[in-house]
Amino acid sequence: MRFKPSDVQRTRNEQAYIDTLVVPLIPIGFGESMHAFAECADMTTTVASEVERQLSGRAMLVPGLTYVDLPSLDQLNSWREAASAEQFRFVTFITADLRWKETAVEDIVYVPRLSLETMSRDQQGQMVGNFVGQVLEQLGNRWTAL
Repeated sequence: MRFKPSDVQRTRNEQAYIDTLVVPLIPIGFGESMHAFAECADMTTTVASEVERQLSGRAMLVPGLTYVDLPSLDQLNSWREAASAEQFRFVTFITADLRWKETAVEDIVYVPRLSLETMSRDQQGQMVGNFVGQVLEQLGNRWTAL
């Protein structure tokens, strides 16, 4: 499911089954770091979209939370609280921004930043597939932990 009117309505109608919210964390930067942040954004959105595709009927993908400076933990908690107050028992943030590894946020799934545009289609599919598998494994662990 994606954050569009038809999918939102379906999510509301089937809220007993759609319990996972996927939030891409997208860094924005300018100057020397612009290219690196663009690679982060590309990898993050590609993996998040594929996770949503594979979990259709279980997860909703919302538009990415874009930022120049890392959002505060209070902002992430606000997302978590707002989503869980309605229907989403599981909120997962996905990012390729290495700066998140320095925080103590448990529900951020980190995927490595790679330049997808320099890879062949087959290489892209293989790399993204590997990272999606890791995300799905972490989500599966969260789902079964309850």
